[in-house]
Formats: sequence, C-alpha cells, structure tokens
Amino acid sequence: MSSFLSSLVAVLAPIDDSLTKAIALDGAQRSWRNPLFGLANVGAHLGDSLLWVAVTGLLWWQAGKQPADETKTRKRTLVGWMGAFVVSVLTTLVFKQIVRRPRPGAGQFLYGPGADQHSFPSGHGARVGVILVWAEALLPGMGWLAPLVGVWIGWARVAMGIHYVGDVLAGVFLGWSVGKVAKNMVERKR
Repeated sequence: MSSFLSSLVAVLAPIDDSLTKAIALDGAQRSWRNPLFGLANVGAHLGDSLLWVAVTGLLWWQAGKQPADETKTRKRTLVGWMGAFVVSVLTTLVFKQIVRRPRPGAGQFLYGPGADQHSFPSGHGARVGVILVWAEALLPGMGWLAPLVGVWIGWARVAMGIHYVGDVLAGVFLGWSVGKVAKNMVERKR
C-alpha cells in the first residue's frame, strides 16, 4: 500500500470505527421485540441480489407487454441495468479479495458466520449505487424512492454490524460509478 493510502487509512479508520459504533445496534436492541431490530433486519436484505434479480425479471416480463417499439427500448434499458448490476457485483468481489477488511461483527452475518468474511466495499452499497442511477429509468415516476431505500439499506447494514460506514459509502460510490458508465453507454446507443 502506498504511503499516501496508508496515511489516509490511518486518519479515516478511527472516524469510520466511531461512526459505525454510534450507528450499530447494541446488545439490548438486538431483539425481535425491538422495532429497530426488525427495521434493520428487513433493510439489511433489501439490497440482496436475489431480490433485484426477481425485480429485473418482473420488469422484463412487463416490458414484453408494451408495443414493439417500446418493448425494444425498455429491454435495452433493462440489459444496461443488468450489465451494471453484474459488473458492480464482480467489481465488489474483486475489491473484497484485494482489501480483505474484516467485518465489524467479527465475521458474523445476520445469523452467524457468513461465506463472505470481507466487508470492504459493501456489495449491498454497490447495488444501492446502481439503483440510484437506474431507478427512474426502471420505474418512471418512482425514482425519488431510491435515495430513501438506499439510506435504509446502508443504515441497516451498519446497524446490524455487517459493515462499517466507510464500506457502505465506498460501495455506493463504486456502484454509482459503474451504473453511470453503463447508463451513458445505453443512452449513446439510442
């Protein structure tokens, strides 16, 4: 790691740790009787890949019901969205293997040890970044909901002890960047 990057990490790590501890649910809050726990648990899953694959399938099916010219445009949009989604997932996995930052919960996922022990960057954050770029194109008139859902997902991942704040922010930036490049490519082909 370069000396600049090492210095940057040395400055940011304590801030990241402090913010994460302030947001994370404590032991008493980690109970199904606590509404914050339920809200965090649901929010932590809203960025799951399988959910967004299902949403994409539903949107693809709906696109087929449009007039032919609209179907072609809509499906091109969905292909761009799917490309951005896949690239963000793969890029996140590569960065996780390079950085290998342990999760704040010592490798614990929501219910126990997870297959992915690394936290940086957040894959859910990356999916949020892609969603922020593509929301209005996917669901016209509903794009304003994306930032609200994004904040919920990001908060939940930190509240449940799965990610540090910096993981989520880096993931959102990564996903937004990938999403923006993909969206520009789709728009140029129109």
